[in-house]
Amino acid sequence: MILAIDTTSGSSAAVVNRGEVLGFSGFDDPFGHAENIGQAIESAMSEAKVTGREIEAVAISRGPASYTGLRVGMAAGLAFATARKIPLLGVVSLDAVASIHGIGLTDKNWLVTSDAKRGEQFVGVYEGLDGHGLATRKEQLQVMKPEDLEKNYGSLPRLTELCDAKAVGIYAEKANAAGVKLDDLSALYLRSPDVTPSSKKRVSG
Repeated sequence: MILAIDTTSGSSAAVVNRGEVLGFSGFDDPFGHAENIGQAIESAMSEAKVTGREIEAVAISRGPASYTGLRVGMAAGLAFATARKIPLLGVVSLDAVASIHGIGLTDKNWLVTSDAKRGEQFVGVYEGLDGHGLATRKEQLQVMKPEDLEKNYGSLPRLTELCDAKAVGIYAEKANAAGVKLDDLSALYLRSPDVTPSSKKRVSG
């Protein structure tokens, strides 16, 4: 049984067991991750009627996403997994969307995109689903301007569904069963943070 957490757009949590979502809670607020993630986890577990002791692993979304929101979800997952001494699984959000929502796509190549802010898109290029229902990523994830996206990939089918904890949890189960390593827990930003520390100012004596 997996507790899944996603804060790549809003904040959501889900309890997943054998491909079934037993409980889910989500908040669309794109700025209230810290305020909402605790309630999302509590509500998802309450709906699933499970306790923390019944959770066997925690799956967290690694992004790509903006710095602050992503770190909130990853920190919440780390805290839960550490307290329970259970595995922590890192899931790439675009891979999860590609695998869960890509069923039925028969084109050789297709895209998953999500809003990267600054007028840009996070882009993943995929090729079908393998025997475990996992999408095959063809290229490294990118950040692209809309005009470059159209120029390079405009002819390919595109998925624009937002990632959420349901997709993260179901993907993590499938990947685990397929023997895919999900031990990379580094955050995927794909570019520098929107906010950077100011340079030091010289103070005269």
